[in-house]
Amino acid sequence: MEKFLTATSTFIEKSTDTKYFLLFTSFLILTDIALLNTINISILQLTYADITNKLAIGVVLVYMALFLFYVSILMPVVSYVLFEFIKFASPRFLKIFPDVNEGKLNKEGYISIDILKNEAVLENNSVKLNLYLKQESKNNDELRLYQLAFTCLITSCLSFMLVPNGTSTLLGSIFTYGLISGNSWNILVSVSMLLLMGYCIFLGIGGYCLYRFTDRYVYLMNNKHVNP
Repeated sequence: MEKFLTATSTFIEKSTDTKYFLLFTSFLILTDIALLNTINISILQLTYADITNKLAIGVVLVYMALFLFYVSILMPVVSYVLFEFIKFASPRFLKIFPDVNEGKLNKEGYISIDILKNEAVLENNSVKLNLYLKQESKNNDELRLYQLAFTCLITSCLSFMLVPNGTSTLLGSIFTYGLISGNSWNILVSVSMLLLMGYCIFLGIGGYCLYRFTDRYVYLMNNKHVNP
């Protein structure tokens, strides 16, 4: 019981981080797709008997490895390919997604973090180096969020494209049941999922595809007088 409470407490703590929510959502949706295309059972109908009788441990381990490959390798490649197409889109379309450096370029007090790193090394300036490390950590954390938002977006699209005939995926059930039932709670769930998709488009396409390789700028007040 103590281990269960500890695991539950850890899960709740992680759930407050949007990155873990997006990762877990992607895992559930992709698992639902895999189950429907292998044993023809949605994750909503999956029982303990199905797990013990129809799923081998080796298959589960292989699936976990494929999921990690999907998130860490395949999604960055897909985002790069998508970027190559999006960059030729209309400027009006691109303006939908705000530039991460909007208002910072060529503005007094702002400096590229790459230049900041070079200055810190050349000047042996610990203050600038710590500022660079702090900003780089923040940027990496944001990039991870953008990547997981993009992963959730692509996985959601796949759930509608790879569904076998005559079956309904997890997302399909949420949207269909919410709209057909007329229950206010179910409609709220469906609207929440739509908002989640919009959130993933905004961060996944705008943050990860378009500005993934953009150099970040940080405000450094009175740059010439920052001494170690």
